Amino acid sequence: MIYGLAAALGWGLSDLWAAMSGRRIGSGRTVVVAQVAAAVVATVLVLIVRPDLSGIPSVAPWLIPNAFLGAAAFATLYKGLQLGPIAVVSPVLASYAVIPVLLSIVLLGETLGGWEVVGVAITIAGAALTSTDPRALRAGTRTKPAGLPWAIVSTLLFGVATYVMGWAAKEAGFLPSLWFGRLTMMTVFLLAALVVWMRSRSAGEARDAVVPSALTLAVMVGVVELVGTISYARGAEVGLVSIVTAASATYPLIPVLGGVLLLHERPVLTQYVGIAMVIGGLVLLGVA
Repeated sequence: MIYGLAAALGWGLSDLWAAMSGRRIGSGRTVVVAQVAAAVVATVLVLIVRPDLSGIPSVAPWLIPNAFLGAAAFATLYKGLQLGPIAVVSPVLASYAVIPVLLSIVLLGETLGGWEVVGVAITIAGAALTSTDPRALRAGTRTKPAGLPWAIVSTLLFGVATYVMGWAAKEAGFLPSLWFGRLTMMTVFLLAALVVWMRSRSAGEARDAVVPSALTLAVMVGVVELVGTISYARGAEVGLVSIVTAASATYPLIPVLGGVLLLHERPVLTQYVGIAMVIGGLVLLGVA
């Protein structure tokens, strides 16, 4: 559960900063810079730690296609965060955890006790409720927010991609699986960026200059997201994927706190209820 909470911290900060970066330099640039930074950091970690890489061939047939799923998930996530509103996008994204929890039970044979089931359900529901402002949600629904379709696609992709990464961590170790997956994903993004650049150049389209501070923020997006993913993968390796996933689903708390501290937003009653549900769910999981 501790690993899941660490993953939530990394992912929450990443989402908050990705929204800020995407609105300054665009979601495309943000996702490419972030994923290159994540792959570089993962490679440095492998060179320092020198883990056993012999298990990679057994999981590579799954991690290679999973890199395309992950790339699409990140691209749609950052696009959704760029378009917003976050009050509509975040609750949808928080529900991604349901998919790997169900897959880990069905495919990995993990079993949960009665109180653990209740804890998982309360934690995930509370995480979604915490990031929900009914007033903004109702307003966004009426206006059909541009970020919502991207969020739905990202949720489905992340659900499957997260499960595959959790399974690979159990089979080949979390760091080798993570490194190979990120290296493959970086390759996908760089090839896509090259194609986009060549098309825009042939069309004579002008490209806006990148502000160094925004570029630094995009790098930090990739670094903190990688830290969160490392925590998730390590937790999946040593514990139950379902429990780690449920704890990691608390990541929407970070954008909510960021809004309160940085944007002086005030959570509504339902968000306070969601925070209480998250805490209660985690207590149940810890006791169980």
